[in-house]
Amino acid sequence: MRHAIFACLASLVLSIAARAAEAPGDPVEAVWLAQRVTFQYRSEGHMYRCDVLAYKVQRILQQVGARDRLIVRSVACRDFAGLAQLEVIMESPVVATPENIRAITDYDSKDELIARVHGTSLPAAAELERFPAVWESISIARALKIHLEAGDCALVQQLRRQILPKMSVQIVKDIDQVDCTQANPRLTVMALVARL
Repeated sequence: MRHAIFACLASLVLSIAARAAEAPGDPVEAVWLAQRVTFQYRSEGHMYRCDVLAYKVQRILQQVGARDRLIVRSVACRDFAGLAQLEVIMESPVVATPENIRAITDYDSKDELIARVHGTSLPAAAELERFPAVWESISIARALKIHLEAGDCALVQQLRRQILPKMSVQIVKDIDQVDCTQANPRLTVMALVARL
C-alpha cells in the first residue's frame, strides 16, 4: 500500500514539477515527504570507497532538496567493488496539495505497528510541518558543495534514474554520453528546495 502511495506521489511530483518551470522562484507551501530508497550503484569504470560513495550520494541529494539530516548507509558495499547497494533514508519537500497530504498521511497497518512499537504517534494532516519552498534551477556540475569529478558521471546518471524521480525534481538538461567523456557531469534540474 505504502509503495503504491509513493508511486502515485512520484507522478504527482512530476506534474507539479512541470508547472514549476513556468514560475521558478515563487514560494509555495510544502511538507516533508519521508522515504526509504534502495540505491544500487554499478561501476562503469569508476569505483569508490564505500564512505566516499555514501558522501557523494548524500551531497548530491541535499543539493537537490533533501533535508540535511538524511542518512545514507551501506547495505552491501565493499571498497572499490564494481557493485554497491546503499539505503537512503530522507525527507524531501513536496508541494502541500490535498493529494500529497492525503498520500503522506494514508498510513497502513505496518506503519501503525512500527509507530506503536517505537511509542510514537503518526501525524495527522493538520500536524504536518509546513514551510515555504521554491523551485530552483540547479546545475549539478557547478554545485560547489558536491565536488564532482569526470569519473562521477555514472553515479549522477544512476541517481538521476533511481532516486531523483522520487523527489520534486524535473530534469531540465540531461546528461548525455559526451558529457561523461568531458569534465564534470552536466545535469541541470528544477528542484523544490525548502526556504526555512
